[in-house]
Amino acid sequence: MNTAIQYLRGLVVDVSTLKFRRTAVKVVYAVLAIVIIYVAFFRGGAAEEMVVETPTPSVKVASVRSMVSGSSFTAVGSVSAVSEARLQTEAGGRITAVTVSLGDAVAAGTILARMESAAESASLLQAQGAYEAALAGAAQGGVGINEAKNAITAAENGAVTTYKNAYTSVSGVVFGTLDKYFANPNGQIPGVRLGGSNSSALNSSRISLQNSLPAWQTKSTSLTASGDLTGALNEAEKTTKLVLEMTDMFITNAQNEKGNSLLSEEEFRAIAASLNVTRGQLVGILASIDGARTGLNAAKENANRAQIAGSGPTVSSADAQVKIALGSLRAAQANYERTLVRTPIAGVVNALYLKTGEYANPGAPAAIVANKNNGLEISTSVSQEESVRIKVGDMVTIDGTATGTIAAIAGAIDPTTGKVALKISAIESTNLQNGSTVSIDFATQAVTEMTDIVIPLSAIKMTGTGPVVFTVGNETKLVGVPVVLGAINGEFVTVESGVTLETIVVVDARGLKEGTVVTLATK
Repeated sequence: MNTAIQYLRGLVVDVSTLKFRRTAVKVVYAVLAIVIIYVAFFRGGAAEEMVVETPTPSVKVASVRSMVSGSSFTAVGSVSAVSEARLQTEAGGRITAVTVSLGDAVAAGTILARMESAAESASLLQAQGAYEAALAGAAQGGVGINEAKNAITAAENGAVTTYKNAYTSVSGVVFGTLDKYFANPNGQIPGVRLGGSNSSALNSSRISLQNSLPAWQTKSTSLTASGDLTGALNEAEKTTKLVLEMTDMFITNAQNEKGNSLLSEEEFRAIAASLNVTRGQLVGILASIDGARTGLNAAKENANRAQIAGSGPTVSSADAQVKIALGSLRAAQANYERTLVRTPIAGVVNALYLKTGEYANPGAPAAIVANKNNGLEISTSVSQEESVRIKVGDMVTIDGTATGTIAAIAGAIDPTTGKVALKISAIESTNLQNGSTVSIDFATQAVTEMTDIVIPLSAIKMTGTGPVVFTVGNETKLVGVPVVLGAINGEFVTVESGVTLETIVVVDARGLKEGTVVTLATK
């Protein structure tokens, strides 16, 4: 090395003598430094032998029983009342009254809102009268043939009156209300003033009325109880429905005109109010026509039964009439109830979606009533691997403060979420609110309560002869214990044979092999 240094120094002198530039001198000195470092490194490496010591692995051991006990996982769930009713409207119509406010406490059966029900109320009143009349007839011990004939006569006279009154009302609606929205209602083209996409249909309907209304008027002056009452009532119903359809089309046109800013708010309200009153009147007319037809048919059926009963050993027509009337009454009551929003449970009104004066479609959300006295429940879901580690009745911790119990575990994976649904019962707590989102801590069941031995996959070592777990033998050497594995659930595997709950095994067998000397970790 000294010879090399002296040689390089001689080169430096020669170069200086030749008066090379300073940059050339610097290059020579750099080469000299590199050679010195290279020689020193490899001479020292050759003189010294590298000694590498392999550290003794440190392993942690535990009993099979303790390897799963105390493990836990977390899920997120939503809180809701056990008793909760989400109410919807059963019929469509305008809301006439909302009788409760948000946050009110209500009893079971309380009416929360009412919808327009003029036709339903009329039908209900008529059915109640028919039922009371049937009861009165039954109290008299039956209906004779003469009484049945008198009932037919009364029903026929009532049908004639209904037919005539219906013409008066319907013609009044057409001439007094709807014709205001035609330029020339009696012309070949009536001309719709309150126009829209259905103007052609309105023109056609008004032209049809030019023939049907005069014919109805003529027949109403000549119709008697001996005439074709059923056919007359059917024709009256057909014409009334046509006028009702025209009214609905004008209501739609008025809404469109308002949307196009062709009608002011005041004009729209006036037209809408007038047309809604007209619509209710037409619905009532249809109900009266239907009632007259039903009464006529019922009277005729009653006469037939009375004729049969009068010639037989017993009289049973009265009981039949009571049943018929009762069925009609219950049907009318059901129709009327469809116009009410009634809570089936007691509780607090947590949501209210209806407002007086607004129109609600059938099936529209109406309100949410919850009863917290019956407790709260939490809906959540966990993975399939986690679901096998819990059972119904296990305790859980909610938001770190409240406690609950697993009430139900779904028997299969929900295909929409890919998880298993759970229901958790929770006692009402100031820290839990209906509708809130909470964190749920699950503590898996202890191994002593499990039918299978389950250990972490990290404790298993796959070898050429099969899976083993390591125990620590004499001189702290690892000893492989062959095991037979079962089902794998996430990070855990079932061991069918080879170890017991008391076997002490290495917790993490990764990177280890049998016969290795190890030290035992203290923590």
